[in-house]
Amino acid sequence: MNEQAFVEKREQDWQRLTRLCDVADAGASRLTGAEVREFVKLYRRVSTDLALARTSSTNSVLVDFLNDLVGRAYATLYREPRPSVLKSIALGVALAAQTVRRRKWFVLTSAAIFFGSAFFSFFLLSAFPDTRDVLIPPGVEKLFGGWKKGEFEERSTSTSFIMTGFYANNNPRVAVIAGAVGAGTFGVASVYMVFENGAMLGSLAHEVNEVGNLDFLVSSVAPHGVPELSGAIVGGSAGLLLGWALINPGRRSRSAALKAVGRDAIVLLATSVILMFIAAPIEGFFSFNPRVPGAAKVLVAVVSLAAWLVFWSRYGRTAEE
Repeated sequence: MNEQAFVEKREQDWQRLTRLCDVADAGASRLTGAEVREFVKLYRRVSTDLALARTSSTNSVLVDFLNDLVGRAYATLYREPRPSVLKSIALGVALAAQTVRRRKWFVLTSAAIFFGSAFFSFFLLSAFPDTRDVLIPPGVEKLFGGWKKGEFEERSTSTSFIMTGFYANNNPRVAVIAGAVGAGTFGVASVYMVFENGAMLGSLAHEVNEVGNLDFLVSSVAPHGVPELSGAIVGGSAGLLLGWALINPGRRSRSAALKAVGRDAIVLLATSVILMFIAAPIEGFFSFNPRVPGAAKVLVAVVSLAAWLVFWSRYGRTAEE
Protein backbone atom coordinates (compact mmCIF):
# COMPACT_ATOMS: atom_id res chain seq x y z
CA MET A 1 0.00 0.00 0.00
CA ASN A 2 1.22 3.47 -0.93
CA GLU A 3 0.68 5.01 2.48
CA GLN A 4 1.14 8.63 1.43
CA ALA A 5 -1.37 8.31 -1.43
CA PHE A 6 -3.77 6.51 0.91
CA VAL A 7 -3.64 9.31 3.47
CA GLU A 8 -3.98 12.07 0.85
CA LYS A 9 -6.99 10.35 -0.69
CA ARG A 10 -8.85 9.56 2.54
CA GLU A 11 -7.80 12.37 4.91
CA GLN A 12 -10.66 14.67 3.87
CA ASP A 13 -13.23 12.07 4.98
CA TRP A 14 -11.43 11.59 8.29
CA GLN A 15 -11.46 15.30 8.97
CA ARG A 16 -15.14 15.54 8.02
CA LEU A 17 -16.09 12.67 10.34
CA THR A 18 -14.11 14.34 13.14
CA ARG A 19 -16.07 17.59 12.67
CA LEU A 20 -19.38 15.74 12.69
CA CYS A 21 -18.35 13.99 15.92
CA ASP A 22 -17.55 17.39 17.44
CA VAL A 23 -21.02 18.65 16.53
CA ALA A 24 -22.71 15.50 17.87
CA ASP A 25 -20.82 15.78 21.17
CA ALA A 26 -22.73 19.00 21.85
CA GLY A 27 -26.00 17.14 21.20
CA ALA A 28 -27.04 14.61 18.58
CA SER A 29 -30.02 16.79 17.69
CA ARG A 30 -27.57 19.37 16.30
CA LEU A 31 -26.97 17.10 13.29
CA THR A 32 -29.39 17.57 10.41
CA GLY A 33 -30.96 14.58 8.65
CA ALA A 34 -28.49 14.89 5.79
CA GLU A 35 -25.57 15.08 8.22
CA VAL A 36 -26.76 11.94 10.02
CA ARG A 37 -26.82 10.03 6.74
CA GLU A 38 -23.40 11.41 5.85
CA PHE A 39 -22.14 10.43 9.31
CA VAL A 40 -23.18 6.79 8.78
CA LYS A 41 -21.54 6.63 5.35
CA LEU A 42 -18.32 8.14 6.65
CA TYR A 43 -18.30 5.78 9.62
CA ARG A 44 -18.48 2.78 7.29
CA ARG A 45 -15.75 4.17 5.02
CA VAL A 46 -13.38 4.98 7.87
CA SER A 47 -14.01 1.53 9.37
CA THR A 48 -12.87 0.07 6.06
CA ASP A 49 -9.84 2.37 6.11
CA LEU A 50 -8.98 1.11 9.61
CA ALA A 51 -9.19 -2.52 8.49
CA LEU A 52 -6.94 -1.77 5.50
CA ALA A 53 -4.41 0.12 7.63
CA ARG A 54 -4.23 -2.70 10.15
CA THR A 55 -3.47 -5.30 7.48
CA SER A 56 -1.32 -3.29 5.07
CA SER A 57 0.48 -0.63 7.11
CA THR A 58 3.12 -0.70 9.82
CA ASN A 59 2.43 2.92 10.78
CA SER A 60 1.16 2.53 14.34
CA VAL A 61 0.36 6.25 14.63
CA LEU A 62 -1.99 6.05 11.65
CA VAL A 63 -3.63 2.87 12.95
CA ASP A 64 -4.14 4.37 16.41
CA PHE A 65 -5.62 7.55 14.92
CA LEU A 66 -8.11 5.64 12.79
CA ASN A 67 -8.94 3.29 15.66
CA ASP A 68 -9.71 6.24 17.95
CA LEU A 69 -11.80 7.96 15.28
CA VAL A 70 -13.83 4.82 14.54
CA GLY A 71 -14.33 4.20 18.27
CA ARG A 72 -15.48 7.78 18.80
CA ALA A 73 -17.87 7.61 15.85
CA TYR A 74 -19.24 4.26 17.06
CA ALA A 75 -19.89 5.68 20.54
CA THR A 76 -21.59 8.72 19.01
CA LEU A 77 -23.70 6.63 16.65
CA TYR A 78 -24.94 4.08 19.18
CA ARG A 79 -25.13 6.04 22.43
CA GLU A 80 -28.52 6.65 23.97
CA PRO A 81 -29.93 10.13 23.36
CA ARG A 82 -29.51 12.55 26.21
CA PRO A 83 -32.72 12.87 28.22
CA SER A 84 -34.48 16.20 28.42
CA VAL A 85 -34.06 18.40 31.47
CA LEU A 86 -37.46 17.37 32.82
CA LYS A 87 -36.70 13.68 32.28
CA SER A 88 -33.31 14.08 33.97
CA ILE A 89 -35.01 15.66 36.97
CA ALA A 90 -37.56 12.83 37.10
CA LEU A 91 -34.76 10.24 36.94
CA GLY A 92 -32.89 12.03 39.74
CA VAL A 93 -35.98 12.16 41.94
CA ALA A 94 -36.63 8.46 41.33
CA LEU A 95 -33.00 7.66 42.17
CA ALA A 96 -33.35 9.51 45.47
CA ALA A 97 -36.45 7.51 46.45
CA GLN A 98 -34.86 4.23 45.36
CA THR A 99 -31.69 4.92 47.31
CA VAL A 100 -33.59 5.80 50.48
CA ARG A 101 -35.50 2.51 50.18
CA ARG A 102 -32.34 0.53 49.43
CA ARG A 103 -30.61 2.03 52.48
CA LYS A 104 -33.73 2.11 54.63
CA TRP A 105 -32.08 0.48 57.66
CA PHE A 106 -29.53 3.28 57.86
CA VAL A 107 -32.29 5.86 57.41
CA LEU A 108 -34.41 4.21 60.11
CA THR A 109 -31.40 3.99 62.44
CA SER A 110 -30.70 7.69 61.92
CA ALA A 111 -34.38 8.46 62.63
CA ALA A 112 -34.29 6.32 65.77
CA ILE A 113 -31.21 8.18 67.03
CA PHE A 114 -32.78 11.57 66.32
CA PHE A 115 -36.19 10.98 67.84
CA GLY A 116 -34.78 8.75 70.58
CA SER A 117 -32.48 11.54 71.73
CA ALA A 118 -35.37 14.03 71.57
CA PHE A 119 -37.54 11.91 73.87
CA PHE A 120 -34.54 11.09 76.05
CA SER A 121 -33.69 14.75 76.69
CA PHE A 122 -37.35 15.67 77.22
CA PHE A 123 -37.91 13.06 79.90
CA LEU A 124 -34.44 13.47 81.41
CA LEU A 125 -35.13 17.16 82.01
CA SER A 126 -38.51 16.27 83.49
CA ALA A 127 -37.05 13.71 85.89
CA PHE A 128 -33.75 15.47 86.64
CA PRO A 129 -34.07 19.26 86.25
CA ASP A 130 -30.44 19.68 87.34
CA THR A 131 -29.34 18.29 83.97
CA ARG A 132 -30.57 21.48 82.29
CA ASP A 133 -27.14 23.08 82.40
CA VAL A 134 -25.70 20.08 80.58
CA LEU A 135 -28.37 19.70 77.90
CA ILE A 136 -29.04 23.38 77.19
CA PRO A 137 -25.91 25.42 76.38
CA PRO A 138 -25.91 29.10 77.34
CA GLY A 139 -25.79 30.14 73.70
CA VAL A 140 -29.38 29.01 73.03
CA GLU A 141 -31.00 30.58 76.10
CA LYS A 142 -32.16 33.60 74.11
CA LEU A 143 -33.57 31.36 71.38
CA PHE A 144 -35.42 29.22 73.91
CA GLY A 145 -36.73 32.37 75.59
CA GLY A 146 -38.27 33.49 72.33
CA TRP A 147 -40.11 30.20 71.94
CA LYS A 148 -41.41 30.38 75.50
CA LYS A 149 -43.27 33.61 74.66
CA GLY A 150 -45.57 31.60 72.41
CA GLU A 151 -45.79 34.21 69.68
CA PHE A 152 -43.95 35.52 66.65
CA GLU A 153 -43.42 39.03 65.45
CA GLU A 154 -44.85 39.60 62.02
CA ARG A 155 -42.21 39.57 59.28
CA SER A 156 -42.13 41.77 56.22
CA THR A 157 -41.81 40.15 52.82
CA SER A 158 -38.19 41.26 52.53
CA THR A 159 -37.38 39.81 55.95
CA SER A 160 -39.01 36.52 54.95
CA PHE A 161 -36.82 36.41 51.84
CA ILE A 162 -33.72 37.11 53.89
CA MET A 163 -34.57 34.39 56.42
CA THR A 164 -35.35 31.94 53.62
CA GLY A 165 -31.88 32.60 52.23
CA PHE A 166 -30.36 32.06 55.67
CA TYR A 167 -32.17 28.74 56.14
CA ALA A 168 -31.26 27.63 52.61
CA ASN A 169 -27.60 28.40 53.29
CA ASN A 170 -27.20 27.15 56.85
CA ASN A 171 -29.37 24.04 57.14
CA PRO A 172 -28.05 22.13 54.08
CA ARG A 173 -24.50 22.70 55.32
CA VAL A 174 -25.36 21.08 58.65
CA ALA A 175 -26.90 18.07 56.87
CA VAL A 176 -23.87 17.61 54.60
CA ILE A 177 -21.45 17.83 57.51
CA ALA A 178 -23.45 15.27 59.51
CA GLY A 179 -23.15 12.84 56.61
CA ALA A 180 -19.64 13.60 55.39
CA VAL A 181 -17.94 13.21 58.77
CA GLY A 182 -19.01 9.57 58.86
CA ALA A 183 -16.18 8.54 56.54
CA GLY A 184 -13.49 10.01 58.77
CA THR A 185 -14.85 8.89 62.14
CA PHE A 186 -16.27 5.43 61.45
CA GLY A 187 -19.74 6.97 61.75
CA VAL A 188 -19.24 8.17 65.34
CA ALA A 189 -19.38 11.89 64.52
CA SER A 190 -22.51 11.37 62.44
CA VAL A 191 -24.20 9.60 65.35
CA TYR A 192 -23.17 12.43 67.67
CA MET A 193 -24.48 15.18 65.39
CA VAL A 194 -27.82 13.46 64.82
CA PHE A 195 -28.13 12.77 68.55
CA GLU A 196 -27.23 16.36 69.42
CA ASN A 197 -29.81 17.83 67.05
CA GLY A 198 -32.50 15.53 68.39
CA ALA A 199 -31.57 16.29 71.99
CA MET A 200 -31.76 20.02 71.30
CA LEU A 201 -35.27 19.65 69.91
CA GLY A 202 -36.32 17.54 72.91
CA SER A 203 -34.87 20.09 75.32
CA LEU A 204 -36.71 22.90 73.57
CA ALA A 205 -39.95 20.90 73.72
CA HIS A 206 -39.48 20.44 77.47
CA GLU A 207 -38.79 24.14 78.02
CA VAL A 208 -41.88 25.36 76.16
CA ASN A 209 -43.99 22.63 77.71
CA GLU A 210 -43.09 24.02 81.14
CA VAL A 211 -44.86 27.26 80.24
CA GLY A 212 -47.77 25.60 78.43
CA ASN A 213 -46.68 26.37 74.87
CA LEU A 214 -45.86 22.91 73.53
CA ASP A 215 -48.76 23.08 71.08
CA PHE A 216 -47.34 26.37 69.78
CA LEU A 217 -43.94 24.75 69.19
CA VAL A 218 -45.41 21.73 67.43
CA SER A 219 -47.65 23.79 65.13
CA SER A 220 -44.80 26.18 64.31
CA VAL A 221 -42.16 23.56 63.59
CA ALA A 222 -44.32 20.92 61.91
CA PRO A 223 -44.84 22.50 58.43
CA HIS A 224 -41.17 22.95 57.58
CA GLY A 225 -40.10 20.25 60.03
CA VAL A 226 -41.39 17.46 57.81
CA PRO A 227 -38.85 18.07 55.02
CA GLU A 228 -36.20 19.65 57.26
CA LEU A 229 -36.04 16.90 59.86
CA SER A 230 -36.23 14.34 57.03
CA GLY A 231 -33.20 16.05 55.50
CA ALA A 232 -31.30 15.88 58.78
CA ILE A 233 -32.15 12.19 59.16
CA VAL A 234 -31.26 11.29 55.56
CA GLY A 235 -27.99 13.24 55.82
CA GLY A 236 -27.13 11.39 59.01
CA SER A 237 -27.91 8.07 57.34
CA ALA A 238 -25.22 8.80 54.73
CA GLY A 239 -22.69 9.12 57.56
CA LEU A 240 -23.90 5.88 59.12
CA LEU A 241 -23.60 4.13 55.77
CA LEU A 242 -20.02 5.31 55.29
CA GLY A 243 -19.14 4.46 58.88
CA TRP A 244 -20.56 0.95 58.60
CA ALA A 245 -18.58 0.36 55.39
CA LEU A 246 -15.42 1.10 57.36
CA ILE A 247 -16.43 -0.97 60.38
CA ASN A 248 -17.66 -3.96 58.38
CA PRO A 249 -15.88 -4.01 54.99
CA GLY A 250 -16.27 -7.77 54.60
CA ARG A 251 -13.74 -9.34 52.24
CA ARG A 252 -12.97 -5.98 50.66
CA SER A 253 -10.43 -3.43 51.75
CA ARG A 254 -11.87 -0.46 53.60
CA SER A 255 -11.16 1.82 50.65
CA ALA A 256 -12.99 -0.58 48.32
CA ALA A 257 -15.89 -0.80 50.76
CA LEU A 258 -16.14 3.01 50.87
CA LYS A 259 -16.09 3.13 47.08
CA ALA A 260 -18.86 0.52 46.90
CA VAL A 261 -21.24 2.58 49.03
CA GLY A 262 -19.98 5.97 47.88
CA ARG A 263 -22.59 6.46 45.16
CA ASP A 264 -25.48 5.80 47.53
CA ALA A 265 -23.92 8.04 50.19
CA ILE A 266 -23.63 10.90 47.70
CA VAL A 267 -27.25 10.43 46.63
CA LEU A 268 -28.37 10.48 50.27
CA LEU A 269 -26.38 13.66 50.93
CA ALA A 270 -27.77 15.33 47.82
CA THR A 271 -31.28 14.28 48.85
CA SER A 272 -30.79 15.78 52.31
CA VAL A 273 -29.68 19.08 50.76
CA ILE A 274 -32.72 19.19 48.47
CA LEU A 275 -35.03 18.50 51.42
CA MET A 276 -33.44 21.39 53.29
CA PHE A 277 -33.96 23.66 50.29
CA ILE A 278 -37.61 22.62 50.15
CA ALA A 279 -38.01 23.41 53.85
CA ALA A 280 -36.36 26.86 53.63
CA PRO A 281 -39.23 28.85 52.00
CA ILE A 282 -41.82 27.05 54.12
CA GLU A 283 -39.92 28.09 57.22
CA GLY A 284 -39.29 31.59 55.93
CA PHE A 285 -42.82 32.44 54.79
CA PHE A 286 -45.29 30.02 56.38
CA SER A 287 -44.27 28.27 59.58
CA PHE A 288 -43.44 31.42 61.56
CA ASN A 289 -46.20 33.57 60.08
CA PRO A 290 -48.44 34.70 62.97
CA ARG A 291 -51.34 35.27 60.57
CA VAL A 292 -51.61 31.54 59.80
CA PRO A 293 -53.66 29.65 62.40
CA GLY A 294 -51.89 26.84 64.22
CA ALA A 295 -54.52 24.32 63.08
CA ALA A 296 -53.81 25.19 59.44
CA LYS A 297 -50.08 24.66 60.00
CA VAL A 298 -50.68 21.25 61.56
CA LEU A 299 -53.01 20.27 58.70
CA VAL A 300 -50.36 21.23 56.15
CA ALA A 301 -47.78 19.21 58.07
CA VAL A 302 -50.01 16.12 58.23
CA VAL A 303 -50.80 16.26 54.52
CA SER A 304 -47.11 16.85 53.74
CA LEU A 305 -46.02 13.93 55.90
CA ALA A 306 -48.53 11.59 54.24
CA ALA A 307 -47.38 12.69 50.78
CA TRP A 308 -43.71 12.19 51.64
CA LEU A 309 -44.37 8.74 53.08
CA VAL A 310 -46.12 7.71 49.86
CA PHE A 311 -43.26 9.19 47.84
CA TRP A 312 -40.52 7.39 49.78
CA SER A 313 -42.35 4.07 49.68
CA ARG A 314 -43.71 4.07 46.11
CA TYR A 315 -42.08 6.57 43.76
CA GLY A 316 -39.74 5.08 41.17
CA ARG A 317 -40.38 1.55 42.36
CA THR A 318 -39.08 -1.08 39.92
CA ALA A 319 -40.03 -4.70 39.37
CA GLU A 320 -36.92 -5.83 41.28
CA GLU A 321 -37.92 -3.97 44.45
